[in-house]
This record gives sequence, structure tokens and C-alpha cells, in this order.
Amino acid sequence: MAQVNLPTELLRTFVTVIEVESYTHAASLLGRTQPAISLQMKRLEDLVGQPLILRTGRDVALTEQGEALIAHARQILRLNDIAVSQFDRNTQGSTLRVGLPLDYGVRMLQSCMTQVVHDNPNLKTDIRCDLSRNLIEALRKDELDIAVGLYPGGDQQFLYRNWLEKPMWVGAKGRDFLEEDELPLVVHPYGCVYRDRMTDALKQAKRRWRVAFSTPGIGSLQQAILDGIGVSCLTGPTMIDGLAQLPADAGLPDLEPVHIGLFYRQSRLAQNGHQVVNRIEATLKEALS
Repeated sequence: MAQVNLPTELLRTFVTVIEVESYTHAASLLGRTQPAISLQMKRLEDLVGQPLILRTGRDVALTEQGEALIAHARQILRLNDIAVSQFDRNTQGSTLRVGLPLDYGVRMLQSCMTQVVHDNPNLKTDIRCDLSRNLIEALRKDELDIAVGLYPGGDQQFLYRNWLEKPMWVGAKGRDFLEEDELPLVVHPYGCVYRDRMTDALKQAKRRWRVAFSTPGIGSLQQAILDGIGVSCLTGPTMIDGLAQLPADAGLPDLEPVHIGLFYRQSRLAQNGHQVVNRIEATLKEALS
């Protein structure tokens, strides 16, 4: 059987259509007509012998086969763009928009981005720190090019890499509140994956609880735990001195793992963008190893 080669222009069309969720918008970004985009998608599906995209009216979605291919497509385009960038140094003029999550390792990731800025004085950046759900929504709205965030899992639109980490119940050293009728919780606002993990587990365990302190910022959340206002759940990169993991025999329910995703818009990244993705990926790998 002859080896099948997947042309990068077809893969770029495939990824762009999924990112912008529109054949028409993809055509505009890629400088082609909408019929040309449709023809390219048909050529790619003919090459792999499987349907990749479901179209319902103006809506587009990945098929099961499309989900399997898109991660490989991003990797191929990433390597292609990095290779081409070695011969094209004209990357000035554009601003790279990066989203860092307040609810996960923001100090670690902010240090990473600060070092990137210092190492690349010509790189223009617009760095936004927010809750994960807001960052991922901003990425969908084309307000960000790169984002790190906690997410429920299963999102393939912009996902490049993902990791699983198990959150732990934590409190100030010497405080656990386990004898209280209602467990006081220190949480982020509604929509936070950490908050959902805690409340879902407590509901299933039929353990009463109340929100004692709510804040969007990880720093104020950590301080509230340190001050003895209540307990919360954190992962390794968000633990600080003075906090302690509550023991397994404390009677609190097990917490489901959280998904940490590194997302980016393939259609928006130039050479500097790929360099930033590399640095963020290395930082997360080191923190989670």
C-alpha cells in the first residue's frame, strides 16, 4: 500500500475551520473562497478515508475520526511553522495575547512569561490573568492567542496539551474544621473547576457545607485558608507555606482529578508564539512532574 502524505495546506484548513467554527470565516483568514475551503476539506477526508467534520446548517463539529486527527494536525503544523520561521525573522508588529489562570499556578506562569518578555525585548505581549473559564471563553472569542486553564475535559477546539492532576483538601496548619456541622469552604466564584470538585464530592458524601469565603484571586484564597476561615482544595503548584494537606482519615470525600490545558489558536501564532508555547509547556511539565 502506498504511503499517504497529508499536505499541510489541507491540515491548516482543517484546524482553522475547527478553531473559528465556520467555513466562511476560515476562508477569510486563509485568503480563499468558501467553495475552495469545502473542496480542501473533501480532499483531506478522501485522503484519510473518513469523515472529519459534521456540518449542521452553519454549525461545524468534529467527528470521532476528526478528534483523532486534529491533535496530530496541530503537531504537524507546529513543526512546519517552527521550521519555516527559521528563515523568516519578520515577526515584529503583532501583539501576542496570552491568558494565565488566577485559579491555577498563576505565580509560576507569570514568572515564566516575565522571563519570556525579558528574553525577547522586541516581543509585544498582552497578558491577561483571569479565571480559567473566562480565559477559555476569551480564546473562543478570538480575544486571546494562547491560554492556560482548568477545564472539564473533552475540549478539542484549541487544545494542544493537557495534564491531569489530583486536587487535595487543604487547611491552615493545625486547623481542619472537621468537627463543625457545616464545613466552611474557601472557594473561587461559580464556574471554577476546583469549586465544582469540592461541592460535587461533598454532595455525594452527604456532608453539609457552606461557602465561608469567595474570591477570584488565588492569593486572597490562600490567605483566607491561612487565616483559618475555612478549608479548600488545591494542587501542588498552588500550595504555599503554612498550608497543609488534610489527612486521608479526616473523613472528607475523595476529589476527582482536574484537567489542566494548554490552548492556542494555530491560525494566530508566528515564530514568537510557538516559542512562548514551548516555554509554558516546559514550565507546566516541570511543575507537574
